[in-house]
Amino acid sequence: MKLSLSDEPVTAELLAEALGRAGSAVITVNGTSMHPTLHMGWRVFLEPVRGADLRIGDIAVFRGEHHLTIHRLVWREVGAGGRLIFRGDYNRVRERVPPDAVVARVVAVEVPGGRGQGRIVALEPDILGRFYRLSHLIGSLLRPVLPAIDSPSAPGPVGRGVRAMFRSLERLVGIFLQQKR
Repeated sequence: MKLSLSDEPVTAELLAEALGRAGSAVITVNGTSMHPTLHMGWRVFLEPVRGADLRIGDIAVFRGEHHLTIHRLVWREVGAGGRLIFRGDYNRVRERVPPDAVVARVVAVEVPGGRGQGRIVALEPDILGRFYRLSHLIGSLLRPVLPAIDSPSAPGPVGRGVRAMFRSLERLVGIFLQQKR
């Protein structure tokens, strides 16, 4: 989900500086890639965080190629670089991001209400976040037995089967995401 900020690289630096000075920031989201968890126009409350400190299932802001993005952390790559893999709840595209590209974690949202009154709701782990945490735990336990599952190169028939099963379960669990907060 692209943020309603300019696409200039300085925007990420300004946000990071504001987070460092104030310890928090509030921004408005623009886009639908995190629907139904986050809606276009909702304000999100951020706290600074290092990429290494994120938990699987957390929703974070990171520097993309051309803009800041809010997506959910769905996996951690093992090995050199240890990239973080993010995905929007509403899309299937995964982004491999270096941990130092992470700017903040989303900790709460302001849900618009009637008469201009919004309510602030803490962002707690939802069913999709729990699914990713459980999947990562299972993947970590199986890694010694099935090392090719999270390899970006040709994973072999077992790895392809596991990936297909994971993506099907991911879509199924996504159906149960809360539509309104």
